[in-house]
Amino acid sequence: MELTPYLVSFSHPDVPSHVMLFATKTGALIVLPQEDFADLQQGRVDKENIEPLRGMGFLVENIVQERQAISSYLDEINRLNPNLTVAIILGLACNFACRYCFQGEQKGKKAMTDETAEQLVAYIKKRFTPGKKRLQLQLYGGEPLLYRQRIIGLAAQLKPFVESRGGDLTIDLVSNGSLLTPQVVDELNRWGLDGVKVTLDGPPDNHNHFRPFKNGAPSFETIVNNLAKVCTKTKIRLGGNYTSDNFRSFPPILDTLAARGITPGRLELVNFNIVMQINDTVANNDYHGGCCTINEPWLQEASLHIREEVFKRGYPLGELGPEPCAVEVDDAFSVNYDGSLYKCITLVGHEQFKIGDIWQGIDEGYQATHHLGHWQREEKCRECEYLPLCFGGCRYMAYQRDGSMAKVDCRKPFFKTTLEKMLMQDLKYRYGTETAPTDPAA
Repeated sequence: MELTPYLVSFSHPDVPSHVMLFATKTGALIVLPQEDFADLQQGRVDKENIEPLRGMGFLVENIVQERQAISSYLDEINRLNPNLTVAIILGLACNFACRYCFQGEQKGKKAMTDETAEQLVAYIKKRFTPGKKRLQLQLYGGEPLLYRQRIIGLAAQLKPFVESRGGDLTIDLVSNGSLLTPQVVDELNRWGLDGVKVTLDGPPDNHNHFRPFKNGAPSFETIVNNLAKVCTKTKIRLGGNYTSDNFRSFPPILDTLAARGITPGRLELVNFNIVMQINDTVANNDYHGGCCTINEPWLQEASLHIREEVFKRGYPLGELGPEPCAVEVDDAFSVNYDGSLYKCITLVGHEQFKIGDIWQGIDEGYQATHHLGHWQREEKCRECEYLPLCFGGCRYMAYQRDGSMAKVDCRKPFFKTTLEKMLMQDLKYRYGTETAPTDPAA
């Protein structure tokens, strides 16, 4: 047995005699005495620890084979994936005027027709092949709750079909939250609502500046009032988009929410992220306060600060681990209101990245235009211990930055700077210890 090549290790800053080990392929974290780590490096492992360490991804049979396995990792994910995930833009009408909206001037009165909706149902039924366990509908707009009857219409046709095949239908909304009333949630719960992602851009002044109603009116109070009423009725995933100027003001919004009864146990996830700089002509967005690379120096401080403050307040954060790009997932695609197909919701409207439509199906030529597996052709990626956390990064971010998806969106500089501190945060807040178990079986 050998140590996996997808391993990062750090001397424990508070316990110098110990080392932290993190397996990037599995997201497993352990802390061991330095001498035990030295034994692992020399291939000396107690028999009772071999299986636990192999199960967590720290030990592998052979390094060469493990590198070969990671090259086909996404193929294996696709082979085993029990879900069909369909992101749908129901229409482009929106009651907000967000300054950095990636849809930009695409927004308007265009919406899915009855004929397109019928064909979409037929196409999804065709793609929900025997053996699939779940149909996940991710609904977008504009503002998806402006299309509530369309949501119910789609669910009414798909839910009995999926259940007749022994599967489940789940519906996730990406909503601005202004129309998210208890009555709406109760109605959608009957059709499989599994949660809603709602964005709050920090404190009221900042949020209202970036995310006002179309008429310029503030939206913060409306959203928070709604969240307070529905957070016990459905899962709420809280998002927010920060810049280098305002990231420090984001975590205190959680104190405001807690005071309104939206306590840690009533949010499924908190994920504050950067405002991405949109540079293409499709959105025609004139906002210039975002960024197109996760490696900007200020993001190292910002991400660690926000993560620490969210953890301190007891709110849930996503775990560190592999996050494959939707472009690489076979049974995940996005549908525009007109029935055109794309591999990622952010690419919708970019004609050069259209991969087909719901009448003719998917043109597999997208594998070339989207540069699938581009990371496999990069030696720096194949040899990188952080590869499972990145897999070439975000194609949309690369496109906005470089005008092309051809190059990988390398995130190694970011992880090299931040991962050790993130793991220390996990030890303290997620696992409740500064040192973590030293027994590999724990």
